[in-house]
Amino acid sequence: MDNPAEIVARTLAANLRATRQERGWRLEDLADRCGVSRNMLQQIETGRTNPSVATLAKISDTLGVPIGRILEPPEELGRVSRGADAKPHIRGASGRSEVRLLINDGRAPFTELWDFRIEPGDVISSDGHPGGTRELLFVTSGMVTVTVGGATFQAGPGDALGMRGDRRHGYANHGPSTTRFALTVVYAGRQDPRYEEMPSA
Repeated sequence: MDNPAEIVARTLAANLRATRQERGWRLEDLADRCGVSRNMLQQIETGRTNPSVATLAKISDTLGVPIGRILEPPEELGRVSRGADAKPHIRGASGRSEVRLLINDGRAPFTELWDFRIEPGDVISSDGHPGGTRELLFVTSGMVTVTVGGATFQAGPGDALGMRGDRRHGYANHGPSTTRFALTVVYAGRQDPRYEEMPSA
């Protein structure tokens, strides 16, 4: 297991360097502005030392960002979910189609990203999600016919669809080839309990 001090040093090094470079400043520029030596700044940016709170306060004040942002761990900024780790969740009526939850953000506002593969002649249906839920769909191949409430929409490669997700809805492939699309679910409040416990890959 990594030493906590080393984790802080690496995080601080990466965030400080990125914040300084966003402003187009050289180490010398930051040193002149905050009164911390160039050598000390270089040691911080290479993870060789952890500065005192007073030194960190000078640096963050000069950069115009809170200390917490400079110490923010990488997982708070983003994370990668490997597609190979995403297991099929729903199979279509024929048992040949697959839907995979690629990433479940796990924090408000709750969002999910799904990968749909629907084979010709197949349909995947879903009950409505909690009130106020929206879905955004982007088709990469094939054609999809989407029904939501009493409305029907058709979308093909390069098309996008925004729709209510809090009504019963379905995705059908009436074409001759496989349909693929990415689907983002955005919850207005609580997450659908069917998916909130699912791993985020």
